Amino acid sequence: MAVHRLVGLVAGCVAALAASATGGAQAQNWDGSGLIRFGVFLQGSFIDYDIRQTVAPGVTLDKSASPNGWGVGISTGYDLRLGSIIVGVEADGSFDDGRAKAKPDTQEQYGIDYFATLRGRLGYLVHPGFLIYATAGVAALGAEYKFNAANSIAKKYGTLTGFVYGGGMEYDLGWGTGFLEYLHADYNTGWSFRAVSGAPLSLDGSQDVVRLGLKFKIGHDYTHDVYRRPDSLK
Repeated sequence: MAVHRLVGLVAGCVAALAASATGGAQAQNWDGSGLIRFGVFLQGSFIDYDIRQTVAPGVTLDKSASPNGWGVGISTGYDLRLGSIIVGVEADGSFDDGRAKAKPDTQEQYGIDYFATLRGRLGYLVHPGFLIYATAGVAALGAEYKFNAANSIAKKYGTLTGFVYGGGMEYDLGWGTGFLEYLHADYNTGWSFRAVSGAPLSLDGSQDVVRLGLKFKIGHDYTHDVYRRPDSLK
């Protein structure tokens, strides 16, 4: 990922946080039946690419690459409260900086450009300020191929799609909601293309992601102005 894209996304996240502080964004307090929210997060991404190169008719060479890296992202979602049960949907996107050479070592380098998911959530409020949840859905991963030679540099980009699942926890911090999340993605729809040499390549793999971030409610919830409530979910 280009440095200016990372800087731009971080700046956008900071601006969103500043706007939420001045515009009345509130922590998740589950006072209403539904909750629209947005979030920002940091993540560590651990990827294993499986690469197969056809070097001659009927002859293949298997390679691998692990472009692990760090990234930043944003998310948005909607949760519906049914007693202590929370059901919802969430979409997110992130940019990562992972790059790695293929093994056995060649002039080929593989990386990640972006990671996006659309997931459902099912959670349980252990108490009003603490939520645990499971999540599952679909994922898309932007993959990058780069060939470095003495006199030439070539890049190609493709998209892997697959299934993602995981779980996490959220804790009400008063001014926001902190969350910790783990996701695992398996990419069953790979990327087929031709290397600079002209040899056919196919790429698929799996990914593990750990996220740490903050979530905020959009707008002001006037139930925050009521400090004495008859129920236990103050």
